[in-house]
Amino acid sequence: MNETARRVTSALVWLALVAAIALGAAGLVSGADRPPGTAARPELTWARDQEVAAALDLASARLAELADEVAALGVQARGALAALNGTEVSTVESAIAEGDRILDQLLARTTALHLDLAEVPYLARSDTRLLVADPLVARHAALVAALDGTTGLRAAWSRLTSGSLAAIQLSTLLAQHDTQVTDAAALGRAARYEDAMAALDDADATIDASRTMRNRLANTVDVTVLDEWLDRNAAYDVALRRLYDAKLKVGTRVTDREKAALREAEAAELAARANLPPDTRGLVVIMAEISRGGMSGAVIAIEEARGRLASALGPAASPSP
Repeated sequence: MNETARRVTSALVWLALVAAIALGAAGLVSGADRPPGTAARPELTWARDQEVAAALDLASARLAELADEVAALGVQARGALAALNGTEVSTVESAIAEGDRILDQLLARTTALHLDLAEVPYLARSDTRLLVADPLVARHAALVAALDGTTGLRAAWSRLTSGSLAAIQLSTLLAQHDTQVTDAAALGRAARYEDAMAALDDADATIDASRTMRNRLANTVDVTVLDEWLDRNAAYDVALRRLYDAKLKVGTRVTDREKAALREAEAAELAARANLPPDTRGLVVIMAEISRGGMSGAVIAIEEARGRLASALGPAASPSP
């Protein structure tokens, strides 16, 4: 081979070598352009992903338990609401007591789970996405967001319990008033008119206490039916007192004026009695109005918190009753 041919051959070999090196370098650059944590190079984050996934699996299991507790709180809330509408005071009190216990337990678990999620490795760093796969970062964020949905549960339950206690107190006052008036009427039938009017003094005090409760509820509850209930019962108390007062004034020799006053008082008492609520349906309406004044909203807030927890757990999380 002459000198010219050797030079051409050497040049071609050199060019081929340079091209090969260039292509290899391009491959390295292309690989470097793929950030760790993407599907392109999962091997770069695999070990850390396994560690984070295990921590998130444990947190998800605890979140599922928390969702069940929120659901249990919802059961007590709905039970209290239904019992209140039916004026079942003891059932309401039992539901509130059990709800208090559940709420304290689930809030303690919420605090502990917040700490667990904050301590999941690699996720509090500015370069998290270079260390852990994006789906795991998103999963962690979803769990934290769902857990934040429980922050309003204390306020929601407080609204429900305060409304329930107000309703129970009002129901007790109204029942107490009925008993006091019934006792006064029994004394009147026995011609013990002074004692009867003393019993009516107690009934008047109970009406006053009920009106005070009414004023506290008026900001959040429609008190139209309650006002009607109180007005009619107070009017009867006045008419009954007037009747007993008229009978006390009748002497051994009844004058025409005394007879007229007595007949007028008797007619007024009959009219006021006829105007009384015939049964407890009005009381049921009153309790229902109170329950709608914030208690229903509390039930909804509890259900929304449960829904957020279930959603964070994914399709596998079946809704609780």
